Amino acid sequence: MKLNKNNYFSLEANKYYMSVSQYKGFISCEGREMAKLNNKWTQEETDALLVGRYAHAWNEGVLDEFKKDNPQLFFLSGPKAGELKKRYEIADKVIDVIDNDELLRLSLSGEKEVIFTAELFGIPWKILIDSYAYDDHRFGDLKVLKSLYDKFWDKETSSYKNVFEYRGYFTQMAVYCEIER
Repeated sequence: MKLNKNNYFSLEANKYYMSVSQYKGFISCEGREMAKLNNKWTQEETDALLVGRYAHAWNEGVLDEFKKDNPQLFFLSGPKAGELKKRYEIADKVIDVIDNDELLRLSLSGEKEVIFTAELFGIPWKILIDSYAYDDHRFGDLKVLKSLYDKFWDKETSSYKNVFEYRGYFTQMAVYCEIER
């Protein structure tokens, strides 16, 4: 199966390719992940996911299109018509921080939304890199987090983990590095 931006997140692509999100999903709850693949369960779109998608749309250069497709983020009438609703205002602040930080801008420089596939562990995998610089094989992955400092309790290890450990971002980067290589 040949992947592109239009079919990357499709059910067909998810059945053909493993992704880091699926891998983490299977570790978390195999039944729920199988229900997703059988089109019997879908992830609810939370405010946090919308804020992350807003920032990703900006990074990809398609924020105007995202805004048109997601009018629920904005006041539709009254004196604040066209402005982000309070619970989504953080999205513009995230973009301002990135846009005004030279190192963050460098981290996210390069071609946007680059798809790679490879065989790992005997199965086909897919990844979608937020920003990829072909010349020096450097990539950046945009994460919009509530906090860098929160700790999360892990029942399996009976210990606290930081957000990167808890959300499996180190695993994600390891897989991305191997597939890019």
